[in-house]
Amino acid sequence: MIISMHIGAHCTAGGALMRGLLKNTGRLAEHGIVVPGPARYRTIIPDVMKKVKGAPASIDTQAMILDQITEAENCDRLVMSLEDVICMPQGIFADGKLYAKAEFRLSWLRNVFADHQMEFVLGVRNPASFIPAAFALEGGKRRYSDFIQNADLDHLRWSRLITMIRAVCPDVAFKVYAFEDTPVIWGRLIREVAGVKGSVPLAGALDMIATLMKPEGVTRLRAYLETHKPKNELQFQRILGAFLDKYADPAMMEDEIDLPDWDDALIERLTATYEDDLYLIEGLPGVTFIS
Repeated sequence: MIISMHIGAHCTAGGALMRGLLKNTGRLAEHGIVVPGPARYRTIIPDVMKKVKGAPASIDTQAMILDQITEAENCDRLVMSLEDVICMPQGIFADGKLYAKAEFRLSWLRNVFADHQMEFVLGVRNPASFIPAAFALEGGKRRYSDFIQNADLDHLRWSRLITMIRAVCPDVAFKVYAFEDTPVIWGRLIREVAGVKGSVPLAGALDMIATLMKPEGVTRLRAYLETHKPKNELQFQRILGAFLDKYADPAMMEDEIDLPDWDDALIERLTATYEDDLYLIEGLPGVTFIS
């Protein structure tokens, strides 16, 4: 069995991704792909992680976990999401590093399913919008300085996190997507995480872009796609991009940033560094970049 696990990051549409997968549970089940509801595993997996830690779970323990997660008799691929598996939002910058706990938490996760193939799915996001969004998850419980700790914002790199995860879990397949791309790659992202070919019809390819467009634009987009069937994925994405450019809802496209000591210069530096980092991530060995 292949265990595909969305491991974060926070604020990269992980919840929406699972809802999109759950929308297609029937069709996916026909292909031996099971997408259980998060309530079936959000407690048991972290509990077992803490018990096994650095030792592989026994065959009996693994069987017990899988029995609790799914009752399906035909399961070749199990797809789940644990956005807090590395840490809760308040621990994102523990010790001043980006998701430092991934170094041991994900090896624990790997040990939970030691005798099965695993795949990690990670969403990355421009720190210029990721940090404000992640801090907002705190709900005002702490000061920004307590959240960010002593992290050097100019040296934040998702590529370093990915390289570290690859080092501690070298046998785990790794898929990465950029949050900013999700409006136009949503359908492909759902397929890649589910592990199905393009010939399998799945619902929800327009779900993400529909949240960013004016209602008129969504209606026109659906009508256009009915009469102009895209010949391939690239053409489909170009159509989505064109409609988003024309009918984007400004209120949904703008991120308001109000953090201490943040200015336009910092935002520009973070964005430029992130764009360079994405290019680096695309070339990392063992990493599939979904675009």
